[in-house]
Amino acid sequence: MFTDHYMLYLNIYKILSIFVILILNHYLFSQKLYLKPNFSEFGWQIFIFICLLIVVVSLKTKYFWTALDVGIIAALPEEIMFRGVIMGWILEKITRFKQTYVNVSIALGISGVVFGCFHYINLLHQSFGFTTLQVMNAVGLGMILGAIYVKSGSLLIPIATHFIWDFVVTLKNGMPETSYMAINGQDIFMECIVLAIQASIAIWIVCFHFENNLLLQKIEKK
Repeated sequence: MFTDHYMLYLNIYKILSIFVILILNHYLFSQKLYLKPNFSEFGWQIFIFICLLIVVVSLKTKYFWTALDVGIIAALPEEIMFRGVIMGWILEKITRFKQTYVNVSIALGISGVVFGCFHYINLLHQSFGFTTLQVMNAVGLGMILGAIYVKSGSLLIPIATHFIWDFVVTLKNGMPETSYMAINGQDIFMECIVLAIQASIAIWIVCFHFENNLLLQKIEKK
C-alpha cells in the first residue's frame, strides 16, 4: 500500500517540509533568502532558457511527468534549506569581518557535508555502502550548488541547476529502485576522486573573479 502511493506521500512530505523550513528559519535563523537575480548577467539568462528548453523537448518522453515532479520536489525544499538558510547563515557569520577565499570555501565545505549527510535518509531502502557513495557525491554536488549561489547571488540559479540535474537523471532512468548493491575499496576510491574534482570546481567558481561573487556583495550591503 505504501509503495503504491510512494510519490503521493513524497510530494506531501516535501511540500510540508518547505513550510517547516520557512517557519524554522523565521523563528531561529532569520536568514534572508536572496532570490532576485541580476538581470544584467546574460549568462544566467541563457542557462535558465536552456533548462526550460530541455524540459519542453522532453515533453513526450516516457518518464517526463515523474522527472518533472522529482525535479521540483527535490530542488525547492533542499535548496531553500541547504543553500538558502544553512549555507547563507554560515557564510554571513564566517565572512562578517572579512570575505576571503578560505572563509567562503569553509562555508561551502560545511554546508556541502550537511547536505550530503542528509542523504543518509536513503538508508530506509538502500545499503549503507551504496548510500555512502551517494552521500559523498551529494557533498561535492552541494559544494558546486553553493558556489553557484555565491557567484550568481540568486537562489533561483542553484534551484534551477538542482532541478535540471534531477530532472535529466529521472528522465533517463525513472524512479531509482531499491539497491543493496555491495561496494568495494575501488568504488570508494573512485568516488573520492570525483568528490575532489567536484570540490575543486566549486572552489574555482568562487575564486574566479572573486570580486564578482554577487552573493558576497549582497551580504556586505546588508
